[in-house]
Amino acid sequence: MRIDFSRYIKKVRQEIIKDASFCVRVVLWVAVIAAAHRAVLGRFLYSLCPMVLATGYPCPACGMTRAGVLMLTGHFADAWKLQPFIYALGVFMLAAAVWRYLFLKSSVNWMKWYLIVMMSLMIAFYIYRMARYFPDTPPMTYYQYNLIYRLRCLIRAIVF
Repeated sequence: MRIDFSRYIKKVRQEIIKDASFCVRVVLWVAVIAAAHRAVLGRFLYSLCPMVLATGYPCPACGMTRAGVLMLTGHFADAWKLQPFIYALGVFMLAAAVWRYLFLKSSVNWMKWYLIVMMSLMIAFYIYRMARYFPDTPPMTYYQYNLIYRLRCLIRAIVF
């Protein structure tokens, strides 16, 4: 079976250019939102996580962003301690890139199953961490001044 490498390289280049333009738009929106949060909401809100803000309890992915930053800065053991699923996410991203750009396939059936298994394991790990480390060990800490707490205080002040 003879492979026409020039046609293959041209197809890969087209896919990369198309995906890169999409990624640039996404990164710009994320940068705008992050800047707005930092400038305005960062002064008033404890976290970006909606679950923490609403309930005060950490979510199953709690620590993922900090673990990613630690991993990217070379602190691999600390990233593992904070959120070990950052490595499963990295494997997923690498496999998806190989699948898309090396094999030139856009089928995502295996990706759905990988994510379902990963999220199920994350929830099981979350239950373990909540039982073992909550509320003393970061990131499994409770944020007292959450939205539910503030609404309860507001209702008490109005009613009583």
